[in-house]
Amino acid sequence: MLRLDANEGRCILSEEDLREILSPEIARRYPMRELLEIPLAEKLGLPSSCVLATAGADDAIDRTIRSLAGPGGLIMSTSPGFVEFLEAAQRSSARFKEIKKDPFEPFPIDDICRCVRALTPRLLILSSPDNPSGVVLSPLDVTQIATVCQELGTIFVFDATYQEFSIHGSTPIQALANPNVLVTGSFSKSKGLAGFRIGYVAANPEFTQLISRLSEAGPPYSLSSSAIEAGRRALSLDQGVAQGFIDEVRREVQTLKSLCRKLGFLVSESEANFILLKSENPTDLSDKLRERGILVRTWPRKPGYEELVRITVPGDQGEFEELCGSLEDAVREYDKNNRIKSKPKNKERL
Repeated sequence: MLRLDANEGRCILSEEDLREILSPEIARRYPMRELLEIPLAEKLGLPSSCVLATAGADDAIDRTIRSLAGPGGLIMSTSPGFVEFLEAAQRSSARFKEIKKDPFEPFPIDDICRCVRALTPRLLILSSPDNPSGVVLSPLDVTQIATVCQELGTIFVFDATYQEFSIHGSTPIQALANPNVLVTGSFSKSKGLAGFRIGYVAANPEFTQLISRLSEAGPPYSLSSSAIEAGRRALSLDQGVAQGFIDEVRREVQTLKSLCRKLGFLVSESEANFILLKSENPTDLSDKLRERGILVRTWPRKPGYEELVRITVPGDQGEFEELCGSLEDAVREYDKNNRIKSKPKNKERL
């Protein structure tokens, strides 16, 4: 089964690395978070006091909402968007307000700024590339939003989980050059370490106190020693090790977008490791791909997501060819069956 429903990357660590990570010596020691925070801070151009290593980006987001908004605090984000933002707000009894967004269009920057001015949330959380659309915020977009947030005392959380696949989106370093910004990120996508649950939250030196608050908002050992070692080794690898996978993902995304448009789908301008398409019958498409050994993401009965299908690209040429062939077969089967059951003028795209 080719699992393309969870946006998981390919592990960039070698089998030798993995054996050493799971060694008895590492297993017996209590975690030392700073072993990961120091090289991560160097990569971001920050003092280590400005970075907190967390158990995935989810942990970073959860701590941020719980400690900086809390019960009754207002959180805002775009919708459709990453469902964890809403779920983290619900766990903290915070209020959540959606800013409606067309997933097949760019971020509505003016609408976002207008909503922030109108409601003054404690936190505005946006991902770039966005999930599930994959569209990005440019450095100028981030600056415009951050400026409004600074005026109102709103903290802008910039989630950069998919940023390394992006060409035009703001980088974490560019985002952190703005006031009132926290950046969250993950090692699950471009580094393929989802099973280790490694993430981070970072701030510029003016907001080091926020990192201290987030550190106190969770247990002292949220990351295991093996996860810290995996993250440290991933950061120490030559950039070329990950770049080959990133380049292949970018190629596959562009190729898959072209194929889906040729097949008649509306497709987002994704710069992540997935594409988003619109289908009038997403369950049928998902089922036909499953029959061919391909899993994709749909959101049955979720308001605003009903016609959406997200397909992660595998980052492997052979598996990608399998995906494309299966998708073409699924659409051909649907078209053939539909011609039998309906008049051509009533045919709906799968």
